[in-house]
Amino acid sequence: MTIDGGGRARGASWKRYALAAIVLVAAILRVRGIGFGLPAMYDADEGIFILQSMKLLRDHTLNPGWFGHPGTTTIYGLALVEIGVVGLGIATGRFADVEAFGRAFYADPGIVLLPGRYLMLAFALVSIVLTFATARRFGGWRVALLAAALLAVDPLHVRYSQIIRTDMPASMFVLASLYFAADIVRYGRARDYALAGVMLGFAIASKWPAGTAFFAIAGSAMGRALAHPDERARHARLLPMAAAMTVAGALIASPYLLLDYRTVLDNVVGEVQPHHLGASGGGLFHNLGWYLGEPLRQAAGGWFGLALALLGFVVGGRRSAAFRWTVLPFAAVFLVSIAAQSMIWARWAVPLLAVVAIAQAMAVAAIVGWVRRRWAAPILLVAALLPPFLATQGEARERATDTRGLASAWARAHIPAGSTVIVEHFAFDLLRQDWRLLYPLGEAGCVDVAANLKAKIRYSTIEKWRGNRAIVDIGTIKPGTSGTCRADYAIFIDYDRYLAEAWRYPLEIANYRAVVGRGRVVAVFRPEPGRIGGPIVRIARLHP
Repeated sequence: MTIDGGGRARGASWKRYALAAIVLVAAILRVRGIGFGLPAMYDADEGIFILQSMKLLRDHTLNPGWFGHPGTTTIYGLALVEIGVVGLGIATGRFADVEAFGRAFYADPGIVLLPGRYLMLAFALVSIVLTFATARRFGGWRVALLAAALLAVDPLHVRYSQIIRTDMPASMFVLASLYFAADIVRYGRARDYALAGVMLGFAIASKWPAGTAFFAIAGSAMGRALAHPDERARHARLLPMAAAMTVAGALIASPYLLLDYRTVLDNVVGEVQPHHLGASGGGLFHNLGWYLGEPLRQAAGGWFGLALALLGFVVGGRRSAAFRWTVLPFAAVFLVSIAAQSMIWARWAVPLLAVVAIAQAMAVAAIVGWVRRRWAAPILLVAALLPPFLATQGEARERATDTRGLASAWARAHIPAGSTVIVEHFAFDLLRQDWRLLYPLGEAGCVDVAANLKAKIRYSTIEKWRGNRAIVDIGTIKPGTSGTCRADYAIFIDYDRYLAEAWRYPLEIANYRAVVGRGRVVAVFRPEPGRIGGPIVRIARLHP
């Protein structure tokens, strides 16, 4: 090997080691506190995805039977995780058979929830590697390493790496599609169209809004055709082929999108809500401001980081044709598409986090080039990386100390044995108490938790009771069913959220008052930024 070749090999090794170190740090940040709340579930959708995937194994079917997100990659992934948990449990003697696993799961869903969260973590780590690979297409290895590092410490990315949802798989597949779309601009190969389309299909099978990434493929085709006029006819043929591969990819990942299309249509219509408790939007421009000022600012580490990202989009658009034709169309269309919805959710911005990190990295590289001072690079690196890293630490402390966990501890210490207690979240941590637990569930009013778990309740039953309700709590029980909610105590997690929008939810507040009657609040637990997470939780002593 020549001296020059040896230098290149050492340089390549150094970059691989640096990327490995970034991924290791990312894994440590995400493993920390990944079991938060367990055995209780603080995110109700985690339980829904687990029950949907359990249905596949119990009924010996590949039809998820639900396509609201559509979420198929998450559901199939969880089913594989559950097969692994059952197999390992039987092999090690923890479970005598599948029935024993079922009994253990309904007593403590954490045996599946925790491995499922690790699956989300795996999607997140692959996303960081894909961010590195994609960023290299736009700005070289320095930009790529910094972009990967920024995503590794992004507090929003860390948060949704630890929750079983559809956001992380969708983001990973969108990034994979962007990676191949960038190669369309660079090389114009048919295989890049095909691979970008297939990956986009998998992204759509994860979450519907990912379909906006087709604008990246279309933009790449346009950019390549403008740069190479002699190839225009060829790219005019390849773009429809990419669309066909997108459809094929979606059906490969989720064949029942076609085979069970009636359920797909029903679920998609059911997902459309005019408003949502605590997440109602205020129109396109209001929502755009909210996404920029809240989740994207937090993800970027503050206003300075967001300013870097905005500068990076300008710099990237000017310096890299692949960035200009791939990232800019996707980022603009995706942001407008989520802002145009009637609701606003921080998690909807997750697919933008990687491109924000890439833009920040490109801005830092540009500023260092403009300043041309040795001290500029370390100062900018610290200014870009330290705020999101510190925010990540604060969020970790909040997850470790949650208001719902504090309320459970108070309840165990103060509520007498033999009491009947209403809970508004999946409080599996209270199952072993000598209480009768009730859970509000829409059409059924309040249902007995232990009895339904013992009967191994199916998601179809929950879906029937839930109806089209986005949230199930005391506020959304069927009018006239408050008599099923007679109890000695109640642990409320949504009441204050309804009070904050009292003008919109008079019926829900009336339901609470019907249940509480002449009761009184005996304990309140409030979140504190950087210390305690969760909603305001009230424990009320009721007077049946």
